[in-house]
Amino acid sequence: MNSRHPSHTLPVFLKMTLLVTVVAAIAGIALARRSIFPSMIVFSAPVNAAKSEAVTPVAAQRQRTIANIEAELVTVTPHGFEPQQITRPSGAFLLMLDNRSGLRQVNLGLSLEAGAQLREVPVPREQPDWSEVIALPPGRYVLTEADHPRWLCRLTITAL
Repeated sequence: MNSRHPSHTLPVFLKMTLLVTVVAAIAGIALARRSIFPSMIVFSAPVNAAKSEAVTPVAAQRQRTIANIEAELVTVTPHGFEPQQITRPSGAFLLMLDNRSGLRQVNLGLSLEAGAQLREVPVPREQPDWSEVIALPPGRYVLTEADHPRWLCRLTITAL
């Protein structure tokens, strides 16, 4: 018999709500286990795309509670980044990377789209999950993998 019970098919809204809840729970666990707030990276000063001056990290301005932090999950697969595009408002957020590429190590780079490198992070296969709270001013950024130049995740930060 192929009839499905109505409770087995969840509307898309409920599925998305469940997904957001799971991501928030994972972020909460990661924050509790890693105590990453003291090492929060805040990138300051508006970025002038015409200049190639680097934006430097400054000290964390204040600590936030877990409830105020949103997360962006990026997965590295054998074919590149998923998703390939993220758009979000300015403000601190938890950037989470899952290395599911099968590579011995992923060398993650965060750069201004215009070119200035902001952050480099090696993510080994033995510890495939990396996360960090960052705050970026409005602008366009790119996540890359050093040995795979075609693997890109474009990150657009909008004004509030």
